Amino acid sequence: MKKLIIAALLIIGFSSFAQETQPEKKENRGQRERMSPEQRNQALLDRMITELKLDAKQQSKLKPILAEQTAKLQAMRDQRMATNAKELTSEERNAFMQKRREEKAATDAKLKAILTPEQFKKMKDNEAANREKMREARESRQGGEGREDKGNQPQE
Repeated sequence: MKKLIIAALLIIGFSSFAQETQPEKKENRGQRERMSPEQRNQALLDRMITELKLDAKQQSKLKPILAEQTAKLQAMRDQRMATNAKELTSEERNAFMQKRREEKAATDAKLKAILTPEQFKKMKDNEAANREKMREARESRQGGEGREDKGNQPQE
């Protein structure tokens, strides 16, 4: 009987400990959303400095590029939110996606001119890893459903 009680207490203790980590993630997400564009730019620059080991010259060149990218993304978000009242057609969605790809390619070209090939490759690897983590998180939230129709769309 003592073993049963101890096992039950251990299970309850482990399950309550495991549940403590999730609210922190939500708090971090809320904090990130409350950041101003300048703070987001600085956070991104700081992360790039540590991950890519940027020198001072590269840092000074990256700041205006990041600011420009943030402004363009915010304008695209605002435009998207303005049309949020209606469901987008596939043509409108494809136009948004194409515009975003073009903006990303232009930004990547500017970054490629500043970063060394090793730094650029590491940045692209980090982006791919982040995309994969976001995809997995999205699938876990959706329970894996709704992904069947995505197989017909071309991937880039």
